[in-house]
Amino acid sequence: MLGLLAGLGFALTAAVTSPVLAGVAAIAVMAVLTGALHIDGLADAADGLFGGGDVARRLEVMRDSRVGSFGLATVVLVLIGDIAALASMSPPRALVALVIAGAVSRWALLLVIATVPYVRQSGLGVAAGGPHRRFDLVLGSAIAAIVCLLDWKRAAAAVLVAVLIAFLVGVMARRRIGGATGDIYGAAAELSQLGVLVVFAARL
Repeated sequence: MLGLLAGLGFALTAAVTSPVLAGVAAIAVMAVLTGALHIDGLADAADGLFGGGDVARRLEVMRDSRVGSFGLATVVLVLIGDIAALASMSPPRALVALVIAGAVSRWALLLVIATVPYVRQSGLGVAAGGPHRRFDLVLGSAIAAIVCLLDWKRAAAAVLVAVLIAFLVGVMARRRIGGATGDIYGAAAELSQLGVLVVFAARL
């Protein structure tokens, strides 16, 4: 549903303005509907994972509401990547890409939840990492598989990219902070979304 609404925003804006502004509109719709939660997580994760200090210090940085240089740079680059990828597509392809990106990126988030231990005692990620996480992954996999039928050839490549991104995010989180946090989940979703959009923008 999220991707569909963003895709409609792209199509409507593209009909009266430029592809770049249509891309901005689509990403803005997604940010508004999610409360920019995953974007905030991406910023915090970048600040924590790339910052110095020990594990405790990195976790403290990720809790800080202020955005550092790593977080700002990462968010800007990812959003530019999202918009640039969308701007290179026709409205019909962008609509399909956004729907699939919405499903696959959330599935990648569930993959990280299911495979990377949660390191905090509190936070939004505690509930997500409960005993139901395996069921959530199975359900998310089924939904993503159905959505991917919209363009299964590109979607197959996009899923591989999303799996790779989720794996790398998980590996880095384990090495830098010992596991995952809610911010890591958000980073996995945003980076996977970018990966999917880049695949659909490619001339496959």
